[in-house]
Amino acid sequence: MRDTIKRSLLCVAFVTGLILILFVLSIVFMMGNRSKTELNPVITANKISEEPAGTIDVLILGDSESYCSIIPLKMWEDHGITSYCCGTPAQKLSNTDQLLRKAFENQSPKIVILETNAIFREFNPYNKVLQKADTTFSIFNHHNLWKKLFSKKSEASSGYIYIDNAKGYRFTTTIAAADTSDYMKETNALTVVPARNREYIESFKLFCQEKGAKLILVSTPSTVNWNMSRHNAVSKLSEELDIEYIDMNLMTDEIPIDWKKDTRDNGDHLNYFGAQKVTSYLGQYLSGTGLLKSRKNDTDLKQWHIHNENFRNIVSEHC
Repeated sequence: MRDTIKRSLLCVAFVTGLILILFVLSIVFMMGNRSKTELNPVITANKISEEPAGTIDVLILGDSESYCSIIPLKMWEDHGITSYCCGTPAQKLSNTDQLLRKAFENQSPKIVILETNAIFREFNPYNKVLQKADTTFSIFNHHNLWKKLFSKKSEASSGYIYIDNAKGYRFTTTIAAADTSDYMKETNALTVVPARNREYIESFKLFCQEKGAKLILVSTPSTVNWNMSRHNAVSKLSEELDIEYIDMNLMTDEIPIDWKKDTRDNGDHLNYFGAQKVTSYLGQYLSGTGLLKSRKNDTDLKQWHIHNENFRNIVSEHC
């Protein structure tokens, strides 16, 4: 009996000690490496909670394709649309679900955009446990920064240039041409959408409906990640679930991507030049839905003008 109690107390002491260590490391990591952690898209995505309540009309979710392809401040400059990108690297739909619900805690977006590459990323139920740890201990959010922790290399070395409050967008002018020989070849094949992922899409639609928002699926241009088989699968899914779908990979006239100049990594992600084209189309499309209005004259959104000016200044320095 005493041995059992002793083992139990040791377990409690170990867990308590581990929790304290994680909290301390999280605080130290944030304070000691603020300039580097601010470059982390996971942190940027979660910073939507710092936006003034009720100011975001378009919420953008998805993996790195989302934060490389859509420029919220351009949509603001062109149409007065307030948007925020909660994209994170290799985002799984379990993470998408968390960010979606978190965003609606203090925002009321009229439109929610899900970049579709994440629909095909499989995950297991344990992701939810890890996801909770990510939320509680910030140090887990920065696992991809450990290699940079003591590095003198700047963010520019990875292609991205830090811009304060770019609303989730990752700016880069790096160019690396893509091979388009097999890009969007015709086929009747359909890539399989994991059953669990389909359930998440269904729940996203229901959640958005309950909140009075419209869910739109968007496939941004990528020669590496997208093909007709995936297009066919998402097209079928969107029809079955009655969700609007836009595949920009087929819109060569509306979005004339130059794969020699508009990608930073051989067609995997767009650079700033490609993202401008995507955002020009998307901003015009969203403006035409009738669900949004220009908020440029809103007195409580003066900071958007300041952020946009800062963004433009940095763009001018690098373009």
